[in-house]
Amino acid sequence: MRRTFVLILTSMLLLVACSNSGHNELQSWAFDVVTWKNGVYKVTTDTVPTTDVEIEIGTIKKHSTNESDKLPNLFSNKYKKGTKLFKVKNVETNDYIAVEDNETYYRAVKMDGMNTEAD
Repeated sequence: MRRTFVLILTSMLLLVACSNSGHNELQSWAFDVVTWKNGVYKVTTDTVPTTDVEIEIGTIKKHSTNESDKLPNLFSNKYKKGTKLFKVKNVETNDYIAVEDNETYYRAVKMDGMNTEAD
């Protein structure tokens, strides 16, 4: 009887532990992204010289590490709310933009065929 009770208790604990695992883990993205004007931009490790940075064009409004096929505008999976986005001199925003991170500007290249949720 005692052996059966221990077996049932162990089984219940195992089931509860398995059912709760993974809910609080960070999601793994293939790359860092920001969104702007319904476009999705892949952030690269390439830097943009400060002298090439023009006007501020937006600020990240939502940060999340949860993967989704529906991304809101002004979103990032890496950069926190408040991170600034900039236009680069002599470059169309359809090509790339700059993302400011600790006084360094990183190139974010627009990804063809990927868009954010409609506003």
